[in-house]
Amino acid sequence: MEFVEKPSATEEDILAAARDADAVVVTIEPYTRRVITNLKSCRLISTPKTGYDNIDVAAATEAGICVSCAPNASVEEASDHAMALLLACARRVPKLDRVVKAGAWHVFHGPEMEEIWRGIAPIQGKTLGLIGFGRISKALVPKAKGFGLRILAYDPYVAAEVMEKMGVKAVRLDRLLKESDFVSVHCALTSENWHMLGAEQFKLMKPTAYLINTARGALVDEKALYAALTQGRIAGAGLDVTEVEPINMDNPLLKLDNVVFTGHSAHYSDISAADVRRKPIEDVSRILSGKWPEGWVNPEVEAKFIARWGKLSR
Repeated sequence: MEFVEKPSATEEDILAAARDADAVVVTIEPYTRRVITNLKSCRLISTPKTGYDNIDVAAATEAGICVSCAPNASVEEASDHAMALLLACARRVPKLDRVVKAGAWHVFHGPEMEEIWRGIAPIQGKTLGLIGFGRISKALVPKAKGFGLRILAYDPYVAAEVMEKMGVKAVRLDRLLKESDFVSVHCALTSENWHMLGAEQFKLMKPTAYLINTARGALVDEKALYAALTQGRIAGAGLDVTEVEPINMDNPLLKLDNVVFTGHSAHYSDISAADVRRKPIEDVSRILSGKWPEGWVNPEVEAKFIARWGKLSR
């Protein structure tokens, strides 16, 4: 096999680089219907991420192209990061860091520190609400329980029994929002859940609650979030992701001191970085050697794939 690496930011870039490729590995590049229908030799589009919302899976299926992802990628890293953002918000770590660097120390050096301290409470006995109950949420559960958090979860695609076996209470979304002190988002982005957290949802949350998002930025209506944060409807947010990435520097959320940003870093560790390089290449190797990929996203493509490329082994 010959591997060619070419940065591709636009549809034109992708087509120039991948039009005749037998397989492609993508990260955030837009593999739209237009791109996919012009891939003349492609058998597989593989991503090293758990999410694949930048790939038009329906178009790939129609074209007889397999799509694969890395469903176990960065599970520990992302769940660690969600917990870190929760703690940073609850203990107001970024605010404390800023005022100390500006010269404050304890309450004896001005009112800034005292203002930040006001309202901080132990997280033991507080409620964490998980939106989505996949691998990352499941990895987060024991970590959150270690801090004494009560855990609720909303996921219409997961049976309540699965949650209850882990000591998690399955609830409707409205109840989760009303009862949670921390709402942490862990679901894939689809056409059905775009902006699933908007003005109406923020109205249900406690004024002392925090939103944590390590999933996808477009799950949250950022204008509604800004309004909720500036009008005191919620206390703050920890955001690893934003709707537009990289974030526009004129985004008003950047001016708020009750929002913590981490720049889409939840997935990263030295170990996960090695996996990112290895796992999609393994799927490419499998499909080009006559085997189905392990992280197969669209098994419904099988008949069209076989008609176009021939039968593969399991």
